[in-house]
Amino acid sequence: MKMSKNVKRKYFLAVLAGAAVLAAGGTAAWMFWNGSSDFYLSINGSEVSREEYLAAVEAVEYDTKMQIQEEYDTPYDEEFWEREYPGGYGYEILADNAEEWLKYTHAVYSLAEEYGDIDDGSYEAAVKRWEADQESRAEKTAKGEVVYGLKEYPLDVYISYEISMLKETYCNDYDREGMELTEEEIQEHYESSEWIFDESDENADLETARIAVERELREQRYDEMIAQKEQDSQVDGDRDAVLRFTLKNISQ
Repeated sequence: MKMSKNVKRKYFLAVLAGAAVLAAGGTAAWMFWNGSSDFYLSINGSEVSREEYLAAVEAVEYDTKMQIQEEYDTPYDEEFWEREYPGGYGYEILADNAEEWLKYTHAVYSLAEEYGDIDDGSYEAAVKRWEADQESRAEKTAKGEVVYGLKEYPLDVYISYEISMLKETYCNDYDREGMELTEEEIQEHYESSEWIFDESDENADLETARIAVERELREQRYDEMIAQKEQDSQVDGDRDAVLRFTLKNISQ
């Protein structure tokens, strides 16, 4: 079962403000290792640690719960995650959504690493950047210096913020793949919808709307690139062990 857009939306923050992410799927596949009881999961050859997987589960757990309740009109009770629905057991749907989230974050970070926006696209490196950011904020607060944003960011919020910044960095570099636009493409995108700003009821002309038109078009192209990377992802692991691990950790 593919992760719904609502599940992703909770943690994308600004990265999904104008997003039109295509549904991921396709060639990603689980491989079964008979007889194995150990947690194992990898994406494109990069092993996913238990900590990274649990962070993904936590990232999508609330919206997966809402997704199941809306689709199957079921109460949230003690059997919620172990109940079988048309789309599978609750914990299976949660595991599928966690996998989709992992595919998305790996796609974003691998692209950013490819263009040198970050030195290391691994989850462990993201945690280290978060820890450094928290330490910096704490030091500035202690000195009475101005701290922009929150004084402390939970890890999931920091990662979502970083993802949104990586998208903005990519879209603002017009020399990158997909970011160079022709006048014909801009005109076509402008004509595809109305562009109304402030309290005006009239559709703005192209020159007035140009910045917004170009930005939206570049963001759509970026989203399509990430979606394609998701679709091409190779997911390997012991599905039975991952499902047992998921159920065990949401039952505690």
